[in-house]
Amino acid sequence: MHTMFAVFFIIISLFFGVWRRLSEFYPTLLFWIIGDLLYASLLHDFRVWEFHPVWIDHIILPTHTLIATSIAFLIYPCVIVVFLGRLPESSFKKIGWIVLWALLFQCIEVIAYLNKSIIHHHGWTLAWSFIFNIVTFSLLAIHKWKPWVAWILSIINIILLWIIFHPPIPK
Repeated sequence: MHTMFAVFFIIISLFFGVWRRLSEFYPTLLFWIIGDLLYASLLHDFRVWEFHPVWIDHIILPTHTLIATSIAFLIYPCVIVVFLGRLPESSFKKIGWIVLWALLFQCIEVIAYLNKSIIHHHGWTLAWSFIFNIVTFSLLAIHKWKPWVAWILSIINIILLWIIFHPPIPK
């Protein structure tokens, strides 16, 4: 399932991605990957979502860690070149673009959830995922504009999530 999602985003990026501007988007890509790696390391023993291999993933991506790594290093670059490469200028259209991408990620998560290739834990739900997607794509757009603002907002977001979900302090 996750292999198919990766192929989907690779194809989308080949048709709609603005790859020639990747160096411009690279800091924002690293920002996204760092956030993902922080989740993986800080919440290793308290995952609110966990990936499971389904179908061909049993051969190509047989563990949560490999699936998460493929998302960070295959899917995120493909998404960044489309999302930021085609980010509209007007604020109203930017909001629509962010909502569109949050809905796309939400649809993919619903498919993965129904297929049991993503499992939620500790009170995480599809509704939380949608909010998380809105925040993520908003932060990516902000990071492209003002990186330090995105970092501050990310720290605030992490603190809020920590308060809401009460994960144990990593050992």
